[in-house]
Amino acid sequence: MRKTRRIGVVIAALLIIASAVPTLGNSINPISSVLNFYRLIVVFLTILTIILFHGEVRLSGRQCFTRWMTFMILWVVYGVIMLVISPYADTDRGVRELLSLVCGVLCFYTLSNLHLTKDEIETVLRVLFFVLTVLVLIGFVEIATGKHMATSMFSDPENEVIKRLDIHSATGFMYNINDFSALITLMLPVAIGRFRIRLYRVYIDPGWILVACVWFINRANDANICVVSMIIGIMLYFIIQTWKDRRGIALVLVGLLFFAVVLFVVFFFQFNQKSDLLSRTFLLMDKSAQGQGSIYSRTELYKNAINASWMSGFLGLGPGGYPTFFSQYKTDTALINPHSLLMEILSQYGLLIFLAFVLLLVSLYRRSFKLYSNSKDYEIKEWGRMGMIWVVTYILTSFAPSSYIQFSFHWTLLALICLITETAGELTDSGEEEVPRGNFLFPARRRSAGKA
Repeated sequence: MRKTRRIGVVIAALLIIASAVPTLGNSINPISSVLNFYRLIVVFLTILTIILFHGEVRLSGRQCFTRWMTFMILWVVYGVIMLVISPYADTDRGVRELLSLVCGVLCFYTLSNLHLTKDEIETVLRVLFFVLTVLVLIGFVEIATGKHMATSMFSDPENEVIKRLDIHSATGFMYNINDFSALITLMLPVAIGRFRIRLYRVYIDPGWILVACVWFINRANDANICVVSMIIGIMLYFIIQTWKDRRGIALVLVGLLFFAVVLFVVFFFQFNQKSDLLSRTFLLMDKSAQGQGSIYSRTELYKNAINASWMSGFLGLGPGGYPTFFSQYKTDTALINPHSLLMEILSQYGLLIFLAFVLLLVSLYRRSFKLYSNSKDYEIKEWGRMGMIWVVTYILTSFAPSSYIQFSFHWTLLALICLITETAGELTDSGEEEVPRGNFLFPARRRSAGKA
């Protein structure tokens, strides 16, 4: 059993790495659009899991995994039916979407079989922290040198959009800048306030250094939605931390006031507009009133998605149907991708799939909230807080990329939240929790009784 658990840590780590670098090897893979690095690793890990557990689906009462896997299998079946009968379903794009959903099911299946200890879960989270650090370093190299990987949009001579973009942006192992910003923003909650290093008598939290670095990359990429997601995620972190502590609430309010003053000063004195979120927001609002700009285009996209769902009788246009539908029926915006996961699901797969997906996200948030509220163990409480922030930033960040269903990392993230909440519940039931000690800023950690 112990050996199986150690292999489980390796499996989870490989899944995280593959999800973060999906285009690795695409330049040498002639069928990379179908069998990219991520999909090959997911299939390999699934086969390995089946071998390790002798073909058993070892959910063993893990309701969170059961619900997600059942829902996603039904989603795939419905998508296949719509791919056949819907006049707007795009075969090529639709098959890739359904393949992404199948990979999502395999991610949930693989992680559902991993019954890890608390320390092993922490090891998996440290792997995620390390992967984020490496991606941030790659992003800084791209911004500094203007050189990108072969799979980047900046290395694509047929991409006309790059003429309007600053080459000193970051794409990492992704194709475009919004996808890369969404990836590192999604990973960020694992770094916020979790890993502390004691240097003499001073605690240093390297996670906040990563927060600053991701903020810089998002500003360089002009990924304003990811910046907003970061701001809300950080605010939520402190609000959760200080909810029952008046001193903490006062500290949060002072911090928010300071942040507002800084934004006002930057806006009033008209510093570098690209680095000024407030100025950019007012500029986009002015353009929107004139029928121009990003806010106007996105508003039109979301209205189009709702109208398309209505016209389909809330059954959906079918896999890949949004671009096909609006290529035939021209609208006020030239964009033909939904630029929102929720709108993508509603317009292409209908109201029932949309509602079930939202309810499952709400369920993940509630499970994380219960972890934070009810647990007496410091690390498990941190898992709960991290899960809540992950769900919120997941929804916000999903508005950044043009299309999100094929985005590889988010299925792994949802499966990882399920693994954390299920593991924490099992630890609580077995009485392996620890009693926390410490103060408001730096709660101390203790190891379980009987451990060295």
